[in-house]
Amino acid sequence: RGHKEGMQTFGEVETGKQDEAQYGVLGLLEVIMSDFANVEADTNAAEAAAAEAYERFMVESKKNKAVKTRSIELNTADKASAVSKLTTDTADMKSTQDELLAAERYHARLVPQCVDQGMSWDERVAARKAEINSLKEALQILSGKDIA
Repeated sequence: RGHKEGMQTFGEVETGKQDEAQYGVLGLLEVIMSDFANVEADTNAAEAAAAEAYERFMVESKKNKAVKTRSIELNTADKASAVSKLTTDTADMKSTQDELLAAERYHARLVPQCVDQGMSWDERVAARKAEINSLKEALQILSGKDIA
């Protein structure tokens, strides 16, 4: 099998370019090793950059989460305070409305006593004078001076 020394050939024996390091198996392995080293270096650099970006993202995410959690806590407290204030204010408003209604009823009863009921000033003065005179007369009768 294969070609042996001394066998007849159809021309010169082809030795190929095995002696040249550039085209030989070792040359090919060196090229492969060089390419692999380049790929490995690029991959390591990309992994390091991705890890750094991941760490920055995680730190930023933790900060954002903490800020938003605190914001939720503050908003929840504000809501509870607002609901409490609303309840108190609603009760105060109801009480004030009840007081207003009572005051309006009292005012409605006082108005007829205080407001002019169609008599002029002169008529009221004359009515008061007549009332005073009748009271004086009643006093005299009661004191017994004019009993006849």
